[in-house]
Amino acid sequence: MEISMELNISAEYLFQRLSDTLIYDVKQETGRELTFEELKDLSYATSLDRQTKAKLKVTKFIPNKSYHVRLETPEFIKHEAYELTALAKDKVKVDYFEKQQAKQKLHSLRQKLTAPFRHSLRRHNFMKLLKELEIGY
Repeated sequence: MEISMELNISAEYLFQRLSDTLIYDVKQETGRELTFEELKDLSYATSLDRQTKAKLKVTKFIPNKSYHVRLETPEFIKHEAYELTALAKDKVKVDYFEKQQAKQKLHSLRQKLTAPFRHSLRRHNFMKLLKELEIGY
């Protein structure tokens, strides 16, 4: 899935909000309070729900420009990337990429069957989230 959008907020503000969600998740999962600078090359165990354990790794972290993560569960590996391009002081272009690979054939088949619905719903929710961030700016 790919989404590209222009928002009337600064790249710094959007990147800080993305980083804040990661810092909050680390604190909830590990009890550690990290600083913004400690997010580069971060790796930790997390849970997606009560039954699904996962390992999250920050694979690229360039402040105000790029933020990539890799999430691995027993069923799949998911890559997410945010690329930010500052167009003006208070205008940013966001390019979001998401790719999910199933580890087993059964999960791969299930993923193919549900992908159109999931992508449509995720696209809608993600764009709504970005617009809410823009309104809160």
